[in-house]
Amino acid sequence: MAAGQRNLLVKLCVAMGVVALPLLVAILAVVLPELRAQLHEDRIRGLRQAVETAYGVLQAYEARERAGELTRGQAQAQAAALLQTLRYAEVEYFWVNDLETRLVMHPHLPAMVGKDMTGYRDLRGKPVFVDIVTLARAQGQGAVAYEATRPGSPDPIPKESYVKLFQPWGWVLGTGVYVEDIDREVASVARRILVAVGGALVLAALAGVYVSRQVVRPVRSLADAARRVARGDLSVRVETTSEDEVGQLSEAFNAMVAELRDVVGALVEAAGATAADAERIRASADTLARGTREQADALQHAAEAVQDMSARVSQGAVAARAAVDAALEQGQVADTGGRAVDEASRKMGDIVEVVERSAETVTRLQESGRVTGEMLKLIQQVADETQMLALNTAIEAVRAGQHGKGFSVVAGEVRKLAERTREAAAQVQALQDRSDADTTLAATLMRQGTVQVHEGLTLSSTAGEALARLLAGTKTMGERVGTLAEENTRQSASGENIAGRIQVLSLRSTEAVAGVEQIARSVEDLRARASRLRELAARFTTPARGG
Repeated sequence: MAAGQRNLLVKLCVAMGVVALPLLVAILAVVLPELRAQLHEDRIRGLRQAVETAYGVLQAYEARERAGELTRGQAQAQAAALLQTLRYAEVEYFWVNDLETRLVMHPHLPAMVGKDMTGYRDLRGKPVFVDIVTLARAQGQGAVAYEATRPGSPDPIPKESYVKLFQPWGWVLGTGVYVEDIDREVASVARRILVAVGGALVLAALAGVYVSRQVVRPVRSLADAARRVARGDLSVRVETTSEDEVGQLSEAFNAMVAELRDVVGALVEAAGATAADAERIRASADTLARGTREQADALQHAAEAVQDMSARVSQGAVAARAAVDAALEQGQVADTGGRAVDEASRKMGDIVEVVERSAETVTRLQESGRVTGEMLKLIQQVADETQMLALNTAIEAVRAGQHGKGFSVVAGEVRKLAERTREAAAQVQALQDRSDADTTLAATLMRQGTVQVHEGLTLSSTAGEALARLLAGTKTMGERVGTLAEENTRQSASGENIAGRIQVLSLRSTEAVAGVEQIARSVEDLRARASRLRELAARFTTPARGG
């Protein structure tokens, strides 16, 4: 068998194995356990039906007992004898025990009939009859699993039994089936399934061998033809022996080879024409590259010149802007000075008013001092007259003698008062004289200060007017310098914009030079590839050229 056949057969077998393995696993892991469980349920259901049938026998004899036809002992004996002979599935039997675990009837244990089965245990030590009685008392009927020996065999094997309590007599009727029978049926079914699956796999393998033989031969012919085409032989042709997919593949292969012959011929012609055109393009590209390179150099120089001019204009714009800033700053200082001079003028005016009011106040003080002097003179006159009055009073008191002593004391007190009044008036007069001198001096100084304040106010007004004119001139100069700076800035921006555009044109020209050079290299590569294409096309052999 060929390698291709073996490979296809192996792949087919692997594919069938991939399909069959999950099927086998599903059968072994799912189907067979489900089948065994179903058979177990069917057997339990069958055991229950068998017990129900035998239960009818007990009901019939118990009915005859109730009818008086038989005594209980006769009815039980006849029923036990009948049950002992009953069989189903040819070998399966029934047994009966009571609720005291005494064995009433058992076809294969006649020696144990009538004995207490409490101590009876299976191979694993399970008290079988005790469990049966417990189940019957609790549920009335149900399934019991234990191990027992098959009649004629000494080895105990698992057994499933079903028991039911016959309440009128206190009997427990039961029958069972051996589990190995269920396992035997399951094994039989498993063998049949495995045989069927194995047969299907064998048939599939035979079919795979046949199919591989039918497919590999034309595929191998196609492979040989493809290798010849790979070596350059385009005269090959594959024979078509069928109309299936393999035959269609052969026809498509032959059409592909024919198209490839046409393509190779066209490639040979195109390669020659491409090489000639590439040479002409390369020469034109060289000329274009030189012209573009010269243009790029000229644009680069122009861009540098414009950038230099723009830089100088920009410096002038910066200087003008600095002058504008300085003029604005000086204008702000002058404005501040003008406001300060105006404020000083206003303050000087306020001071003039205060000084004038102070002078008026001093004048009024002088007048008040004169009035006060006159009043002091009047007080001195009153003091002199009082002293004179006191003297006259003293004289009259002396004349009065004893009766004038009181007047003498009054005259002394009046004289003292007059002296103190004269002293106080003299002190006030001294203070008034000093106050008059100070007031006169203050009035003189006030008049001089008023004259000087008026002169300062005049000078402040003159300085304010000068600062106002300076501020106006500074603003005008700032506006003119600002206009010049803005113009320089616009010129600088325009120069930079022009320089940028020239730079972009220079870069594009440089890129164009690089592109033209790249075109020249690509054309050179194209010419080389066209030559290589002619060499490769020459390797193919076509019917027109001969073998």
